Amino acid sequence: MATSRPEVFERQLIGTDMNPLSYYELSTKYSPKLIHTEQIGDMRYLSAYAPIFNNQNQMVAYLNLPYFTRQGEFMQEIFSVVVALVNIYALLILFAIFVAIAISNQISKPLELIREKLSKINLDKHNETISYTGNDELGQLVTEYNRMVVELAESAHKLAQSQRQSAWREMAKQIAHEIKNPLTPIKLNLQYLIRAKQNNQPDWDNMFEKFADTLIDQINTLSNIATEFSNFAKMPVGKVKNVEINSIVNDAANLFSAYPNINLEKDITTEPITVNADKEQLSRVYVNLIKNAVQAIGRKNNGHIHVSMIKSAEKARVIIEDNGSGIANEVADKLFTPNFTTKSGGMGLGLAISKEIIEGIGGHIWFETSPGLGTKFFVEIPIVTSP
Repeated sequence: MATSRPEVFERQLIGTDMNPLSYYELSTKYSPKLIHTEQIGDMRYLSAYAPIFNNQNQMVAYLNLPYFTRQGEFMQEIFSVVVALVNIYALLILFAIFVAIAISNQISKPLELIREKLSKINLDKHNETISYTGNDELGQLVTEYNRMVVELAESAHKLAQSQRQSAWREMAKQIAHEIKNPLTPIKLNLQYLIRAKQNNQPDWDNMFEKFADTLIDQINTLSNIATEFSNFAKMPVGKVKNVEINSIVNDAANLFSAYPNINLEKDITTEPITVNADKEQLSRVYVNLIKNAVQAIGRKNNGHIHVSMIKSAEKARVIIEDNGSGIANEVADKLFTPNFTTKSGGMGLGLAISKEIIEGIGGHIWFETSPGLGTKFFVEIPIVTSP
């Protein structure tokens, strides 16, 4: 119907009929456009086809755009354009990096100065303020830093004044805790013996002999603590030697066997197990753990405490299980932290001291708990093997 290259048809290089494959794709398959390779003699070229529609959206003709340039030249032109775009973008990126580095250096210089000053802060020395005249956000940050340095100096001065008092208070708490720890079971057992005597129980003499040795050991422990504190004002130094852990655990459990609402069950192996530890400190650990189990049960009826011991090839494990209130998830991570307690009258030192004692002899202490159902404490200590 019309052409912009009439010489192609006048020289009869191409016929006036449309390429049949193109016509088939457009008219039968209704392709919106088509690009494929055609040939005149030995020359191959790309040819594009597209339908033309009138105002009534009716197809009235096909438009053909042949590209006679060699394909290699066509790809070379595309490659040149791509390379030019890549070069432009590379230059833009390099320029942006240079600008970003320059701006960041200007911003980071005051921040680096602040970082250097912060790294040199020392409570024991005089800390210098920063001189910065800018009235921008960094200036506000420097002002806050200078204010913090002044307040820190005042706080350090007050801290130095109260440090000695705090140390003595902490020591007093530890001593008070260690002295109070055995008193409750001692009192309970004495009351139990008095009631048994009043009721004329036939085995009172055996009961008295059974509890007497345990009570004497606890009283000796209190006496040693008081003597060491008065002599040197510190916790007793442990006398580590080979001791039989069976009797220590058994004696600690016997101290708490008189609670009327608690069934204390012992499952302690009769095979002697020797560990290298301080007897009094080790007894203190088990007394504290069983006491915590009693307090967790409180006045609950049908209370149950199970004290068991398991021996492996290299370690002895003592398990103290109760059906008390359990430990809440939000405080479980803080349980071994000094001065942390869930009791209204506690010092928060018992478990921290117990952990320090057990880890000091190469052992390990941990717990498993179910809030509202109970808690298991595990104490694992290396045993002394025979040569």
